[in-house]
Amino acid sequence: MTLLCAFKFWRAWLAFGLLAVLAASPPFPAEARRALWPSPAPPSEPAAPAKTNPKEPGPPALGTPAALRPAPARRQDLAAAFSKPVPTSLADLRAIERQVKTLVPKVSPAVVAVEVGFGSGSGVVISADGLVLSAGHVCGRAGRDALFTFPDGKTAWGKTLGVDREADTGLMRITDPGPWPHVAVGDLEEACIGDWVLALGHPGGFDLKRSLVVRLGRIIQAAPGVVQTDCTISPGDSGGPLFDMHGRVLAIHSAISTSLAENFHVPITEFFDTWTTLATGQNGNTLASRPRAYVGASAADDPAGCRLSAVEKDGPAFNAGLRPGDLVLKVEGRDILVSAVFRRWIAEAQPGETLNLEIKRGDKLLSLQVKLQPPPDGK
Repeated sequence: MTLLCAFKFWRAWLAFGLLAVLAASPPFPAEARRALWPSPAPPSEPAAPAKTNPKEPGPPALGTPAALRPAPARRQDLAAAFSKPVPTSLADLRAIERQVKTLVPKVSPAVVAVEVGFGSGSGVVISADGLVLSAGHVCGRAGRDALFTFPDGKTAWGKTLGVDREADTGLMRITDPGPWPHVAVGDLEEACIGDWVLALGHPGGFDLKRSLVVRLGRIIQAAPGVVQTDCTISPGDSGGPLFDMHGRVLAIHSAISTSLAENFHVPITEFFDTWTTLATGQNGNTLASRPRAYVGASAADDPAGCRLSAVEKDGPAFNAGLRPGDLVLKVEGRDILVSAVFRRWIAEAQPGETLNLEIKRGDKLLSLQVKLQPPPDGK
């Protein structure tokens, strides 16, 4: 069973205020509150707060030595309500509400709307000199101009530094003079299934008439390279931060489903693992130099996984035997849990390359060979 199939939810969150949200949240059995990964590493010192000296020099120009990888900040003591499978009293609800109200003003100034080319998304600033984490599909490739809009409407220019498309990780830097409001990163090894989290972002793009959108939810599943929550994120949130209740970035919004309760995030550990690539722009520049491959099929997230929503007649996918409605299980032996991973495989491939796809059609399991082609004119 896929990650999505195992955790399909029967309801969406109701926007009746924080207490209504908490009261409606699904219970997590005590035994379900297991660590996402065993043997947690000891936490590091907290990140230094941003300085406010306007004469402080801005970030170094692109091409200088790569930025140092951030260290996770310490956890803080939380109210007993956060260790319970479900709130059991009005006092628990009020404790959670107080913590949310305390965190949001602290972390929201660092959450930015991002415009790169004709696309947009969200991001989060993690250093005073303007390093910004986002999703790889928001950045696109290294060396692109990026416009960042802060929650108060102020804007700044920057560049995309690097992208790992398979992991969907992206790193950018603000090149206008700083310093900039920023937040600390967390350690996912300390997180558990059932932990409360906050999803922030700019769904639908930046809107000065609307405050930064904050959603409360819980971690419901995790696997290598992906964390699933029931936070109600939507298009425009991609690249935005998922915070733990200590105000640390645990993950970045990546694959947004058509279901409000089935959304996926790239763990902060993926950024750590690909930091050298992101900070030097190696992967982004390599990908940019490749000719683009064309598969002739579109995919969308489905409760069962990645399902083909459209297959163009006489395209590579069609000629290989793929049809709309097919569930893509694997590409080249690698599990495909969400459509974003399928698109990344195609983006990293080259015209003329043949990919082995394992699909499910009804009750049948099929293995098909798809030979990619250069994009036809106009594609």
